[in-house]
Amino acid sequence: MDILLTNTGRRTYFIKYLISLTKYYKKLKIHVSDSSIISPALNFNSKKIKKHLLPKIRNNKEKYLNKLINVVKKNNIRLIIPLADYDLEILAEKKNKFKELNCEVVISSHELVKNFLNKKFTYLLCKKNKIKTPRVWLDIKEPKRNFKKRIFIKKHIYGSASSGFLILDNKIKYSFFKKGRDLIQEHISGTELHFDILNDLNGKFLGACVKKKISMRSGETDKAEIIFKKSYIDLAKRISNSFRHIGNLDCDAIKDNRGNLYWTDFNPRFGGGYPFTHLSGYNFLKAIIDSKLKKKINLPKKPKLIRAAKGIDVYASS
Repeated sequence: MDILLTNTGRRTYFIKYLISLTKYYKKLKIHVSDSSIISPALNFNSKKIKKHLLPKIRNNKEKYLNKLINVVKKNNIRLIIPLADYDLEILAEKKNKFKELNCEVVISSHELVKNFLNKKFTYLLCKKNKIKTPRVWLDIKEPKRNFKKRIFIKKHIYGSASSGFLILDNKIKYSFFKKGRDLIQEHISGTELHFDILNDLNGKFLGACVKKKISMRSGETDKAEIIFKKSYIDLAKRISNSFRHIGNLDCDAIKDNRGNLYWTDFNPRFGGGYPFTHLSGYNFLKAIIDSKLKKKINLPKKPKLIRAAKGIDVYASS
């Protein structure tokens, strides 16, 4: 089976994970794509992968789609796993077109993807499903009036990797707010958590891994500690059942000082925090392939409780 990772960029650890799976799937062929000729993925030194340079989707979505379809046809791609936000919406929108080519895209419905890519829509979706999430505002009037009493956060409505993030802890910082581009979010103090919540290709819950964030870099978890609590897994199941997403859902949450958990961000794809999940013994990539092949999926009942840091590679420190 031929698998394509799109917008692989610097996340070469996904390439290594797939190469390690060739011992289970003898016919597994790995393809990677990116829009930059100098990206680490397209310069990854291995004869076990095939590389594809695609046009930048921001410049021309139709051109990107046509080129991607040609890659799928020419190489008999049977599974596409997107690794960045850039092409999520068009892949979700054209998911059935790829199915006609006997190619499964590991992505949720177009409607759900649109909701997760827009933080305003994400907030409304959480409220609809009675999922606890910080309150948001689309203008600065009310937050600015209360800035001495409470702390707020500015974020881009569309954005990833902490784009537009700013803690509004003084009046001057409100001048950076741009209506239509940004929103204001209630600031919740507490412990920052990261969830990887995995569903199969039919939207059925398979498992979840929870991490306590120790440090961040460029909007991604850089150091983390794997934790296991039944209450957290139950919450993850509730998220899974509410959204019925496909594949991995990369989530951020904050546990406040009273023990309440607030969900702050949802990314409908594998994210930068996945290496910690993988290191804990949860091989979500293998589970996705087994789901595609209609094989029995075996995930550990509990993860390895480790601390880890992410450098060039991810390594366990304890």
